Amino acid sequence: MLRRKSIVLAGLFACAAALAGCMTTTKTILDQKGITVQLISKRGENIELNQPVIISPVRLSHILARIDIRLSVKEGQQRMPAFPIESINAIAEGLALGLREANAQQRVIVYSIRREKRFGIFDTNFLTSFIAYVHGDNLFLHLSRSDWEIPPRRKDSLPEPKIGQFPSKFRILPGKAMKPVDEQSLAIVWDDDVFAKPTRTRITPSGQVVRKTILMESEEPEDDVAADSSAPADAHVIPAGVSAKTLRDLADLEERRQRGEVDEQEYEQQRTQILDADPASQPD
Repeated sequence: MLRRKSIVLAGLFACAAALAGCMTTTKTILDQKGITVQLISKRGENIELNQPVIISPVRLSHILARIDIRLSVKEGQQRMPAFPIESINAIAEGLALGLREANAQQRVIVYSIRREKRFGIFDTNFLTSFIAYVHGDNLFLHLSRSDWEIPPRRKDSLPEPKIGQFPSKFRILPGKAMKPVDEQSLAIVWDDDVFAKPTRTRITPSGQVVRKTILMESEEPEDDVAADSSAPADAHVIPAGVSAKTLRDLADLEERRQRGEVDEQEYEQQRTQILDADPASQPD
């Protein structure tokens, strides 16, 4: 009997030690204006991150603005910004704070809630959440949810993002100085010169947010485009004001060309047909 009790107690202590080794410590360092930033670490986890690190919020906003996602087939496979444009600056400021306060064993979790009124009465909340940390020369970003509508039952208990889990079915699209880690994660060379100035998103003097439309899976290097003097200057200019359907059709056609399903002549013909079918693309 004593031996059996000893075995049971040993098993309980082993379980307790295992649980203690996996204990997670979470520290909230910002919780205001729809932005929550937490530092998370796991006891017993052997990691050595290059933190704290100071990255300016401006540079981080330029980085975030260059990240797109491709929605699932069920949602129409639309390409869209990974981070809501109106929230990027606040998210960047929160991320900058987290990276500045984190130590070498802590990852940064950012929750951003965007509120939208529907019918002028009810507020609908949308969640964007991710995990970030700096290791070596790279800023690693693991995007969990992108502008996800929060069900009323979850408004007081937001789902925690976890590396390797993909609760939302989208695929992240890297830009320059970025490499995919998995379907929803990137390794970003954060100090690359490309992030020194805004490129894809900018704000006009009147306060209007303007975003460059990208059709391909990842950007074509600007230097390569400039160097290709054989291409007409306005070969692939998209007229202002075209419909979302036209943009999707053009994106689909671009992807078919990249896969080799249409040759250049067929591409140009079909592109012209798509634009001709949209009244907004016709000159006044």
